[in-house]
Amino acid sequence: MITKHPWFGPKQFGWGWTPVSWEGWLVTAFFVAVTVAASVVFGRSAMTFYVMIAVVGGLIAVCWLTGTPPG
Repeated sequence: MITKHPWFGPKQFGWGWTPVSWEGWLVTAFFVAVTVAASVVFGRSAMTFYVMIAVVGGLIAVCWLTGTPPG
């Protein structure tokens, strides 16, 4: 973890992360905003798929670097 306090904590059920601080919620809101914007701007094109892959990869990287181990 690269921060003093975790942005994401383990989910209560299943495997993954959930936001536990305002920074985590900000990253999650940014993810949702970019996802919606890409689908509106690019519609059903290949570019939407590429943007989604990049955004999901970025979200996973941020969760991994700033969160506790997923559980």
